[in-house]
Amino acid sequence: MNRLPLAAVLGLVLPLVGAHGQTSAADADGLTCDGLTATLVVPSPSPGAWVVPTFTGTAGDDVIVGSAERDVIDGAGGNDVVCGLAGNDHLIGGEGDDRLFGGLDRRYQADDGYYGDLVEPGPGNDRVDLGHDPQAEDLWEGESSRSWDVVSFAGAAGAVTVDLAAGTASGEGTDTIAPVVFAAGIIGSAHDDLLLGTELQDLIAPGGGDDTVDARGGNDEVVTEPNGSEAVPDPGEDVVLGGAGNDQLWIGDGAHQVSGGSDNDLIWVRWGGGADLRGDGGADTILGGGAVRIEGGSGADHLEATVTDFTAPTTIDGGPGRDVLGLAFSRRLVPRGTHLVVGAPAGTARITGQGVVARFISMQGFAPTSSDWPDWLNVTWYGTGGADRVDLETHGGWIRAHGRGGNDWLRTGFGRDLLDGGPGRDTLKGEGGRDRCVRGERLDSCEVRR
Repeated sequence: MNRLPLAAVLGLVLPLVGAHGQTSAADADGLTCDGLTATLVVPSPSPGAWVVPTFTGTAGDDVIVGSAERDVIDGAGGNDVVCGLAGNDHLIGGEGDDRLFGGLDRRYQADDGYYGDLVEPGPGNDRVDLGHDPQAEDLWEGESSRSWDVVSFAGAAGAVTVDLAAGTASGEGTDTIAPVVFAAGIIGSAHDDLLLGTELQDLIAPGGGDDTVDARGGNDEVVTEPNGSEAVPDPGEDVVLGGAGNDQLWIGDGAHQVSGGSDNDLIWVRWGGGADLRGDGGADTILGGGAVRIEGGSGADHLEATVTDFTAPTTIDGGPGRDVLGLAFSRRLVPRGTHLVVGAPAGTARITGQGVVARFISMQGFAPTSSDWPDWLNVTWYGTGGADRVDLETHGGWIRAHGRGGNDWLRTGFGRDLLDGGPGRDTLKGEGGRDRCVRGERLDSCEVRR
């Protein structure tokens, strides 16, 4: 698995770090952290400052209190006590047995984002309290969970075991983590980690190595896919369990074992390299490319193969429930005039002259939804003996849709299409273009009906 850059994992803009700031004991009177009088106080940044210098402690035992804005605080050596207070702070414990308190986060403004704290305990037996900001509970649905408070072990020299529910972490020492109130995150190391979430909402981002992730309950997000030039190639083979809840699992390269769990999950793998992706229960959306095996499980699933070359077909098993097949293509592979055939031979999708790109069973529909679906393809589709559903309403190339048996529902796009319902009571919708509809009981937008 690839190691993720912190900014990419969090999906937020952390304070840019300039030259290391000088420590100062000024204005410490009356300020405390965890009941101790402050020995060092972080000065407030200049109004509108984008670059925030790192405020560095001494080699001894410090009590550092941050400002009401975003701070970058490095405790350095010694057994330090650090309070970030308000703002989206980045706290670094360094060597020693430290106590780190994230506090409140950057103030929330609608459509302007919400930004939590990043806490790196470092070597030693540390205590981490990410803090709970009630504003985190008011995020609208479109805002990313990657803005939550996160504890990071990205710099650990070896593997770590982190259990957010139990409030424990080992590998850089024996750390304790205060109970999570609403949501929190973990960033793993570059080694073989065991990362366990809570029954609440978690963000879990493994680094390099062969990791095991169990997000447990809640609507979780697991991110193993790198995003940015800082990523170090190291595919690894991970085991990822989403657990109960509507999870989003973003998976990078490698032969991973991924299970969504019992609810409505989104699983995306960039290029599988032998990955097994299972939706389990619920109405899942699973997208994978290359030599990937996709199993929808129970529920009405949307299962999509992403084709980036013609060397390794994706294998798809819809399982119980009425499942829909989708396809996406790298645009360079399918110039105008390319012909896609789905269902002949049965259970295959192939590009004429190139070969099979996907093999599938137990799929009752065909409805590509990806933005990488090329709408200029010419498509021939063959159904099964059951009730099939095809929806290509916005497609521009010509379509030949053959329902065969069952009560089918077929809708095509803007080309000169043929819709053949076959046996059964079928609904045929030609939409745009001059379309021919045959053997259909309910016809709509069909210019030729014989």
